[in-house]
Amino acid sequence: MVRLSKTTLVHVGAQGIISLAGFAATFSIAVLEGSDTLGQYAICVSLGGFLLIVPIQATAEAVKKRISEGRDERAFFGVGLLANGVLALALAGGILAVGAGLRTLDVPSAEIVTVVSTYDVEIAALVLASAGFRTVRGGLEGTKRVGTSGLLQALDRVLRTSSQVAALLAGYSVAALVAGHAVAMVTASLVGFWILGVGATRPTREHVRSVYNYAKYAWLGALRTRVFGWFDTFVLSFFVGASLVGIYEAAWGIAALLGVVSLAIRRTLFPEVSELSAQEDFGRIRSILEDGLAFSGIFAIPGFAGAAVVGQRALRFYSPEFGRGAGILVLLVCAYLAESYGSQFVSVLNAVDRPSLAYRVNLTFVLVSAVLTVSLTWAFGWYGAATATASASVFRTALGYRVLAGEIGAVPLPLGEVGRQVLASGVMAVVVFPLDPALPRSRGWTLAVIGVGAAVYVAVLLAISARVRGKCWTLLPVDGR
Repeated sequence: MVRLSKTTLVHVGAQGIISLAGFAATFSIAVLEGSDTLGQYAICVSLGGFLLIVPIQATAEAVKKRISEGRDERAFFGVGLLANGVLALALAGGILAVGAGLRTLDVPSAEIVTVVSTYDVEIAALVLASAGFRTVRGGLEGTKRVGTSGLLQALDRVLRTSSQVAALLAGYSVAALVAGHAVAMVTASLVGFWILGVGATRPTREHVRSVYNYAKYAWLGALRTRVFGWFDTFVLSFFVGASLVGIYEAAWGIAALLGVVSLAIRRTLFPEVSELSAQEDFGRIRSILEDGLAFSGIFAIPGFAGAAVVGQRALRFYSPEFGRGAGILVLLVCAYLAESYGSQFVSVLNAVDRPSLAYRVNLTFVLVSAVLTVSLTWAFGWYGAATATASASVFRTALGYRVLAGEIGAVPLPLGEVGRQVLASGVMAVVVFPLDPALPRSRGWTLAVIGVGAAVYVAVLLAISARVRGKCWTLLPVDGR
């Protein structure tokens, strides 16, 4: 368990770097170019980096699962390279064809149409770069180098942010932002391939069939992830302008900062649970999961309290126009809080080789989310989109728990530990609430308010939670270990 905790800590550190670099990029775009540019860039990324590459991500997940089983690593990685290479070329070609068609046809005006017809080449390049990056990371995580995978993602984000800030300072705009994104992913992919070291061999039909049998279920899990993080952005692009999309994405970025611990735990536990599932050691799996759940919301719970109290101040950090998204921020943090727990349940279903059950949970989520997002966005605009995302995430969490409990037995829920995190968050909110109106809204004072809140939360949680104190102690380097 200590080894798992330290692996998770490495991944959390990497995710921290990723989050800070991502924030720096969003901040730079917002300050130097405004919400319109941020919105158009977000639409490009939603297509080329997430929604269109669902089959590529599904293949990467299947390769990760098969490699984690400890046999024929080179052959399974070869399947991933071959399949994702073909898929990426087909998808990139499709984007170029659609872009050319939109430029010659008279179609209804919408932000999504403008973006695809203008930046089709850049989006196609992003698809190709994403394919290589996702495949290499799948190989690393399959060989239990989750921390290394996280560091590789951090390298990508730092390179991306550096190139994007340089492009903005040089006077370039959306096209350069997307191109910098793609170049950073290609560079990180090459580094990751060198680190992976397993190489690739020509796979047999049995290897291909094995990956396909897992991927045919995993694709929906990949789609589910994309629907959670990007479908609302895609739908918004049909109903509102780039400026509101940009503010919405800034709120998403802050909410995503709070999910780094849960993501690190999920990626760390997957190969371990996968190995235990071969021994059908469900007792050990339940114990590992319970420990993971105890810390999944350790950032998201205080984040929800903080968003409710100082959300407008936090968004105004970008620029005053972003403050109008304060209510959106609260809803999206709620969505991420539910996601922190729900994804643990579904990830374990996949790890114990029950992809058909995970498929059913994710299919239900996708259907519910699609209906809610389209209908509520059409009726209520961006508040409808955020409400739909939060509601569908809560539903998936409840359904995922029920299905997993039916498969491996009742999963113990760390209600006491979660309650202590809620209590510490409440104390934090009480302390911060009077500071918000009393202090100037400059960026320096905003950081001070957030810093005070974080310090109060950590101090109270350490004081009331023996489990958190014990976990911190195990992570310290004692006697050189």
